[in-house]
Amino acid sequence: MNYKRWLFGIISLLSVFLVISMTGHTTVHADTLDPVEQAYRDGVASGKIDPAQYSKSAFRYNYQQGLNIYTVQLKAGGVHGSYLDWLKDVNYGAMPDGSGVGPNESKIESRSANDHISQFLRDIQKGDILIVEGGFGHAAIATTNNIILEMTGGGNIVNWTVTGLPDNNQQYTTSDWIVKHKDDHVQIWRPRQGIGATAADYADYKFYSSTHSWNKDRHITYGLGAGPLVFDPNYCSKLVWQSFWFGTSGKNVVTGTPFFILPGSLPTFFTSEYTPYKVGSY
Repeated sequence: MNYKRWLFGIISLLSVFLVISMTGHTTVHADTLDPVEQAYRDGVASGKIDPAQYSKSAFRYNYQQGLNIYTVQLKAGGVHGSYLDWLKDVNYGAMPDGSGVGPNESKIESRSANDHISQFLRDIQKGDILIVEGGFGHAAIATTNNIILEMTGGGNIVNWTVTGLPDNNQQYTTSDWIVKHKDDHVQIWRPRQGIGATAADYADYKFYSSTHSWNKDRHITYGLGAGPLVFDPNYCSKLVWQSFWFGTSGKNVVTGTPFFILPGSLPTFFTSEYTPYKVGSY
């Protein structure tokens, strides 16, 4: 009888240790969950990420790119709060429809002589927002039906955040611009109520020529460190956002002031009355 009680006690004790061990293992696993995985899950749960259109591998690349930008802005005093707050503010690097691409997913067949370029040239209008997908993307604004203005960027993240790229604001004819991006995914987004034309006039005046001519007398450095209301240094999507923030006669067109204006999330920063709609992909 005593032997049976002793055996039962040993078995019970081992059972307790087993439960504690399993519980502890589960807790450690939860506590050490990959932050990229957790952020991706949060983006999916919030409806900002469509996993069918924004792969985890693409998100992982964009997460790291965003972290580099956030770190620089944090040191410059341009942002406050956690990186996850910053990531939410830029829509998790996703387009308004929840899609997103990484650097190895943006290339498509050459379109230098096919119908895509012709369709782009037929569709583009003054005030349209151009978004180039891939990584954290690129943005520009059509200042007329035939001219596109942008902060061209270039180089690597050291150029963007530390040294800067002087005199980086450029304008191109629409045909030259789309040929330059013939291997990229390009989207046209058109703000409602015709407000794009007003912003386009401001963009041309403020960010290229005070006389609205081909004679450039604005020379702006490309850089990511300064806040959203600073004109120089500037970057591609901030220039577009500022054109609608400052250049629409005091109308409540865009929300402000975001930590960082991601190219792909530009349409999400507009108020409901002026929210851009997607004209097409090219």
